[in-house]
Formats: sequence, C-alpha cells, structure tokens
Amino acid sequence: MPDPVTTPDPARQRAAPMRLTLLGGAPGIGKTAVAREFLKLAVGGTLLTQWVDVDALWAHQPWEVSDRTTGMVQANLRAVIANAGAAGIDLLLVTWVFQDARMQDLVRSLAPPGLPTVSVQLHAEPATWRRRFETDPGRPELDDFYRRRYYEAQRTPSDHVLRTDGKDARAVAADLAALLAG
Repeated sequence: MPDPVTTPDPARQRAAPMRLTLLGGAPGIGKTAVAREFLKLAVGGTLLTQWVDVDALWAHQPWEVSDRTTGMVQANLRAVIANAGAAGIDLLLVTWVFQDARMQDLVRSLAPPGLPTVSVQLHAEPATWRRRFETDPGRPELDDFYRRRYYEAQRTPSDHVLRTDGKDARAVAADLAALLAG
C-alpha cells in the first residue's frame, strides 16, 4: 500500500508548475496573521496551497546561529519546497522577515531552478508597526534590534508591496489573493 505522506496523488495533476510566493516584512507586521487568513480564503478556491513559516524552522534551543543550525534550516526548507512540488501543491507561501534581498535569494536558491517565484513585502507606517509589535503578547520588548529590522524590511526590494495601514489581516490576505490571481 502506498504511503499517503510520501506518495504523490496521481489524480492530483496540475496544468502549471508550483508557484512560490515569498511573503516578507518586519517582525510583528502581520505576516503570520495574513498567511492564516490567506489559507482561510484558499479553502473555497481551486489552488492547493501550503504555507511554511521559516521562523518555525528555526525553532530550536539553546538558541544559536551557527553553520550547523543554518544548514539545518536550509535543508528543512529545501525539503519542504521539494515535497510540496512532489505532492502537487499549486502555491507554496513562504513567510519570513526578508530583511534584505539576499534572504529572498537564499530561498530561491533552495527551490528547483526555474520555479516561478514572486516576492511580496508587507509595509506599514512606523506607528502602525510599533502598535502591532507592542500589542502582540508573544513579542519581546521593542528595542533597537527590532527597530533596525523594521527599517531593513521596509527597504528590501520586492516584486510587490502591500500597504497594511488601516487594514486587518483578512483584508491584507484578500489583497494578496487578488495580487497573486492577477
């Protein structure tokens, strides 16, 4: 009997290759909330959509950034991308801070060559971002490290920018869906 976890469903044929969407923005800007809402919108659609948060791939303790942990994250992300493609996923949504274009390039380098990829950065005015960051109970204290990452993420070049000021996560997810459909 085939293993449903590792064996692609032959009935699940797609006309086009999987698409990769890189959704970035500052820490606390709303990437996770938007991704969750985007998946809710996908429920009624025709595209089989998967979401992976790169920060979740970094979940290890004791905390360290080393060749060992960086290699682990890259291997995990490479495997997720490959397995999503093999499983017939139509759209893979990858969220991460993407505080510079090199991070987008890194994710692209872990994907099969030629995989259609689009990058989208979420932007917000400093006051909006600060309010979101500070009202998230899981966030550490706002300090210079996070302020720097906010400004770096705001400057990161991308294919598209979605403004999030005055919008809730569902509205931004709808904007993302419209962008990706067009």
